[in-house]
Amino acid sequence: MVGGGTAVSVGEFDDLVRPDGARPGDRVVITKGPAIEATGLLSIQFESLMRGEMPDEDIDAAMDRFYDMSPVDDALTAAAAGPVTAMHDATECGIYGGLYEMARAADVGIEIERDAVPVQPGVVEACDFFGIDPWISISEGTVLAAVDPSGVDDVLDALASEDIPAADVGEITEGTGLVVDGEPTDHPGADPFWVAMAEYMERLQAE
Repeated sequence: MVGGGTAVSVGEFDDLVRPDGARPGDRVVITKGPAIEATGLLSIQFESLMRGEMPDEDIDAAMDRFYDMSPVDDALTAAAAGPVTAMHDATECGIYGGLYEMARAADVGIEIERDAVPVQPGVVEACDFFGIDPWISISEGTVLAAVDPSGVDDVLDALASEDIPAADVGEITEGTGLVVDGEPTDHPGADPFWVAMAEYMERLQAE
């Protein structure tokens, strides 16, 4: 994995959507769902270890997630469609880590319903195979957005028109931290992707 880069842009500062702009009353919109990067990278890297251990169609679906790992179209589409107050991508520690960081940055609370979050084909099956929790696993390509309620439908319609899965999954509150299905949820602290990558690299080398 190459994890570095430099980007330079020119524009109006007031048009910049940062991770720290969420406001109480905003809705939480999530694109694509959990473990996009973890699923894509692990499945591409260790396809040979997966074959014969799980259905081919699940492996193929998991490998397709490799091509979902850019958040750029999601972010540009959402920001152009409606009043998006904050955005963050679900990298290290996944959706739970990213939402917790958004809440901390804006000094607000975030409450979501997990069943409302879209989950892409192959993700659950691949994460089960590799023994990782998809909700705290790296998910580059997944955009977490706070959206003014007046613009949620416009944002979701715009994303749908670009074939980007997305859903309204919760709200920004006056509280603090992340709450999932009514339960306070701490920052994961560590991403299980790295342990799985090291373990399965050893298995691959031992073949």
